[in-house]
Amino acid sequence: MVNPTPTAPSTITLQTAQKNINLLTNGSSFIAPASSQHNSTADDTVYTPVSSNSGDVTSPTVTVVEIITTSTQLPYCHFGIISDPMLFSTAMRELVVSAGKSVEVTLPRNEVELNAFVVPTPPPGTTYAFDWRLITHPKDYSGEMEGKHSKTLKLSKLTVGLYEFEVTVDGDGAHGEGYVNVTVKPEPRVNKPPVAVVSPKFQEISLPTSSTVIDGSQSTDDDKVVAWHWEEIKGPLREEKVSADTPVLTLNSLVPGNYTFSLTVTDSDGATNSTQATLSVNKAKDYRPVANAGPNQVIQLPRNSITLYGNQSTDDHDSLSYEWSLSPESKDKVVEMQGVRTPILQLSAMQEGDYTFQLTVTDSAGQQDTAQVTVIVQPENNKPPVADAGPEKELTLPIDRTTLDGSKSSDDQKIAIYHWEQTSGPADVKIENADSAVATVTGLKVGRYEFTLTVTDERKLHGTDTVTVIVREEVDQPPEAHVVSSPPISLPVRTAILDGSRSFDDKGVISYLWTRDDSSPAAGDVLNSSDHQAVLFLGNLVEGKYSFTLTVTDSKGQSNSNRGTVEVKSDTWERDLVELVLEVSVSQLSHRQRDMLLRQVGVLLGVLDSDIIVRDISAFNEHSTRLVFLVSGGPGRPPLSGRSVALGLRNKLRKEKNDFLIYKARRVDTVICQLNCSGHGECDSFTRRCVCHPFWMENFIRAQLGDAESNCEWSVLYVTIASFMIVVAIATVIWGMVCCCKRRKSKVRRSKSRYKILEADEQDSLELQPPRPVPAPTSSALMHSDSDLDSDDGQGGVPWTEQERGHLLRPQNGSLRNGQGPVRGKKQREELL
Repeated sequence: MVNPTPTAPSTITLQTAQKNINLLTNGSSFIAPASSQHNSTADDTVYTPVSSNSGDVTSPTVTVVEIITTSTQLPYCHFGIISDPMLFSTAMRELVVSAGKSVEVTLPRNEVELNAFVVPTPPPGTTYAFDWRLITHPKDYSGEMEGKHSKTLKLSKLTVGLYEFEVTVDGDGAHGEGYVNVTVKPEPRVNKPPVAVVSPKFQEISLPTSSTVIDGSQSTDDDKVVAWHWEEIKGPLREEKVSADTPVLTLNSLVPGNYTFSLTVTDSDGATNSTQATLSVNKAKDYRPVANAGPNQVIQLPRNSITLYGNQSTDDHDSLSYEWSLSPESKDKVVEMQGVRTPILQLSAMQEGDYTFQLTVTDSAGQQDTAQVTVIVQPENNKPPVADAGPEKELTLPIDRTTLDGSKSSDDQKIAIYHWEQTSGPADVKIENADSAVATVTGLKVGRYEFTLTVTDERKLHGTDTVTVIVREEVDQPPEAHVVSSPPISLPVRTAILDGSRSFDDKGVISYLWTRDDSSPAAGDVLNSSDHQAVLFLGNLVEGKYSFTLTVTDSKGQSNSNRGTVEVKSDTWERDLVELVLEVSVSQLSHRQRDMLLRQVGVLLGVLDSDIIVRDISAFNEHSTRLVFLVSGGPGRPPLSGRSVALGLRNKLRKEKNDFLIYKARRVDTVICQLNCSGHGECDSFTRRCVCHPFWMENFIRAQLGDAESNCEWSVLYVTIASFMIVVAIATVIWGMVCCCKRRKSKVRRSKSRYKILEADEQDSLELQPPRPVPAPTSSALMHSDSDLDSDDGQGGVPWTEQERGHLLRPQNGSLRNGQGPVRGKKQREELL
């Protein structure tokens, strides 16, 4: 019979299900021997079937029969399973073992006592065998274990980590297992408050410098600093006090006065510490300019012209106006002056004598200063020229060349010929431009050299001078500047570095100075005063090419320069950037509100909030925030068109009445104005409105009720014509309505008229028609009704024809002249009405 080792279960309740069963295979049978003195009957035996929970096994079904008898001795019985193949097993009692609840201890306590509890208790006279075993443990653990085979296990000298122990209990025909976890926690750390450090503690600047930084990133803590808070404690009266939550406080637009700033740092445990920094901003001083007309000059005839230089005059603001004039004592002198209002004065046609010229310089504040210079014009007197070969020179290898300067040689007339030659020293020296005032000597070696300069004037008079050049062994080499330029960057990246750390000197001590070239953009800041460090840190860069020159200087004042460049390219997706202006101060917009706002914008645009890439969050003005973003088109695809995104978001906000976002949107537009203005105008990048060409105007109906986009759709000429036609049409309709109303009123008034037959004595006075060939009717009146025309009361008269009836119905007053009428017209009108 084979007893396979049981697999350790993960919990107590799974222990029985994971037990393996002793099996006999290949159709064999098992006969359990029993006492021959007793035979068991069916009434004394209980058969208990036990089944396996392993549903994955493909072996035949196994049924185990456990025989429990009531006698003290097992009978000789036969049990088996009629199956194919035949399998048999004996049952073992399952013990319920508990090692107690999981234990947690915290260092320095490192001792634990574990107790095992078994149900049921062992029969009288027997005991259980205990076996404790460590199942899992932390890496690099240590400890001691006592009582491994007893009911109580003692653990000591435990290290930090999680330990899992298994206790196995065996008895006579019984088995059980239990598990317990022991967790050892590290000793709690005692927090130390952080230390706030500001640098510099005090600084002083003077206008026009109005910005500076204060560094608080050097604050320390035993764990880490998680928050910095700057607050202006004291300062001049301004609209807004300084407040920031960054390690480095950047100050701009400072006004004169004394400032005190407080830095409060908070560590990971919530402890805080504060310190203060002071800043003094002085007013800009405007000093009087200093006029400098140059040194006094002496010329000798026949030379009668000279140039005076006043460009050495200085002012603290470099904005001077110049005016040259003759001093009062030289007013009677003859001279021609050119450039009297420039720094350089040209003088000519001078005569023998002393000239005194006065230079007056005026700065932008109207402050003036005056300087005088005297020019002495001497009579013609030819003297030998005076050669000046320059001062003695001392060189150190590897420098093996130098220049010989004889330009300071002078003559009362003019020096016509210069000539240099070597008079002593090692040979194999080459002199270049030996017949000019300035010559170059190459191929120098260690030693002492003498070079002689001979000058000759136009009258063949000579003058000589000698200069000594001493060449020594190499002692100190000048430093070498090396700059590693930053690779090109593209917006929105606005920071870059220039690395000059590879610069070196043979003595190993050099200082650094970075200067911006004049052709570089003015925007951009040098961070953390890094212009005096090996690595230059730049921030707030704009599009363009920056060029910086690094000058390194050694301890002896020798210097060397090199240049580095940073190219900032425009944003690749600049036309796809969308600008959303919200009615909230930028300081009040929290990160959580920003995420909520992006989710709301994503809902309006029908995209995921993760597809919305924020490029910039800045203050649009004092009470609004500018959010710049673009919408990703998916992996490997360009972003969505900024114009379509802005138009779609604008329409969605209009439908939602602008109440969908947590803050009201004041404007939604592309960062780069992309309005086509209907092809009849240009887009103003500042107002984001179309500036229409002449004779074109905006379709205000579309702009107000449509997509709210500025346009230039309407022609002024067509709008004028259409407006005129609309006015004419409206006037025509009104005139027609008025006419219809009057006509209707006339008909109503006529139908209400009453008529009366005139008396015989009144007929003669009212008769207006000429005699007719037919007998006149008895009724003659100014107005005839249909009843009168149809009446036959004519005393034998002839009835009226249709033509005559219509002729009588016409208005008769039309044949009367002005002022004519019946004698009793008023009475007659009263009778008719």
